[in-house]
Amino acid sequence: MVWLLDDVYDVQHRAYMMREKDKLEPLKIRYHGVSGPAMPYDERYTPYIKKAGLLPWILLVSRSTPNLNAPLVSALVDRWRPETHSFHLRTGEMTVTLEDVSLITGLAIDWRPLCMSTDSDGWREQMIALIGMTPTEAEDDVEEGEEKKKRERKAAGAAFTWIQNNFATCPPDATDDVIQTHARVYMWYIVSRTLFPDSTGKNAPWMWLKALTVFDSKWSWGSATLAYLY
Repeated sequence: MVWLLDDVYDVQHRAYMMREKDKLEPLKIRYHGVSGPAMPYDERYTPYIKKAGLLPWILLVSRSTPNLNAPLVSALVDRWRPETHSFHLRTGEMTVTLEDVSLITGLAIDWRPLCMSTDSDGWREQMIALIGMTPTEAEDDVEEGEEKKKRERKAAGAAFTWIQNNFATCPPDATDDVIQTHARVYMWYIVSRTLFPDSTGKNAPWMWLKALTVFDSKWSWGSATLAYLY
């Protein structure tokens, strides 16, 4: 085993326990894949995805996805120091920069900050206005008050399976409005699974669809990705 820092420190880390003691599994990576057969890319989406500034990344992940090395990621987590927001490696300190994000993802880092209200009040009505439908409400009718509001805020969005079932294929004879709707949903699906994944791996949050209300908003998706990473 190659010691990254010093014997005394390394034996306290997860990577050492995984390698030498066989007591721990690699950390689970918060990453949920991309389109696959269920959400094929349609070339008719390209003009709208390009206008939104997401084309380089979506072309990359919709055609192939990297194999993620869970043990390597676990070892890097061992070297991360939240006090300095940097990796403490034997070669020195390193951190993820905006330039790294730009080079790896192809996303803009010099456009407008992705700042908007995350209030989910009336999100179902807004979703219907934006893409024409919304998931069936699953909340218990008996539940009332603050707890129901909290659940509603937490559930604001749609399951990936719901998106696949309703928007997987854009009709061959679709109008321009229908193509735009499918393009918007496709972008929502991809960014929710790759750039901004949550721990469930099941849902696409409403706020990322809301960010795609206007295609040419000139959002700095790269900056938002780095902020979300931290």
